[in-house]
Amino acid sequence: MRTDAVVVLEGARNCRDVGGYPAASSRRVRMGALFRSDRLSALTDDDLSELGSRGIRTVVDFRAGPEIERDRSRLWPGVTSHFSLPVGDTVDGDISLVDQILEGRLRSVSEGDMAELYLRMISTYGERFAQFVTIAADVDHLPMLFHCTAGKDRSGIASALLLEALGVNRDVVLDDYCLSNELRSHQRIKELTPQFAQIGIPIDNVRAILSAPRRVMASVLAELDNRFGRAGSNGTHAGAEGYLLAHGLNPAALEMLRANLLI
Repeated sequence: MRTDAVVVLEGARNCRDVGGYPAASSRRVRMGALFRSDRLSALTDDDLSELGSRGIRTVVDFRAGPEIERDRSRLWPGVTSHFSLPVGDTVDGDISLVDQILEGRLRSVSEGDMAELYLRMISTYGERFAQFVTIAADVDHLPMLFHCTAGKDRSGIASALLLEALGVNRDVVLDDYCLSNELRSHQRIKELTPQFAQIGIPIDNVRAILSAPRRVMASVLAELDNRFGRAGSNGTHAGAEGYLLAHGLNPAALEMLRANLLI
C-alpha cells in the first residue's frame, strides 16, 4: 500500500494524494496537488487542520443532492472554490444500491453489474467528468481535493480518467483504484456483514458494491479504449483521453493539465 500517499484522518477513511505515480516520458504526477477522498461530513477539527495544512483550496463534490443533504461537508478556511458536479450512482431514484440491499430490494450485485453502472455513469455524465479535468488543469485551483461518498466509485472513475489523461500506465491506474479496498472497503465489509446476515444475504453476493474490484475498472477502461482510443505517431492513445475530448475537454486544457501536474 502507498503509505506515503495516505492522508490519515479520523473522519474520512479513503483520503490520499493522487500524485507520485510514474507517467509517460519518464515524468511523474506531481505530489501535493491532487487529492481524492470519501465524504467530508465527519471530519474532526484536527482533520480540518490537516487538510488545511496541505494548502488544499479547491473541493470538487461528485455527490448528488440527497447525499449532500444527508451529509453536509465540513470544509476548512483555506477552501476558496467548491464545485458541485453531481454524478448519480443509483439505479432507482435517490436510493443507493446498499440501501436497496438492506431493504431487501436487491439480493445480489455482481462485478458485471458494477461495470454496467460505471459505464452508465460515464455515458450520462461525460460533460461533468470533462469539466472536472478542466478544473484540475487550472493551476489557480491547485491543490485540489475531489470526493464522493465512499471515495471509490465516482471518485475512482474521475481518478482513472485523470491519471490516464496524464499518461500513467494502466496497471498503475488500476492499482490506484484498488487502494480503496485497503483504506475503506475491507472495514466497510466487516461492518456490514452482520446486517446482511440478518436479512439472509451472504456477503459474497454483494461484495462487488462494497469494494473496488480490479476487473470492474479494467473492463470499463477497455471499453473506453474500444470507443474512443485512437492510433497516433507515438502509439495508441488511451480511450480516456478521447472520451474527455469528446465530452468537452479543450485540447489546450489537456496540455495545461500535463504542464501543471507532471514533473
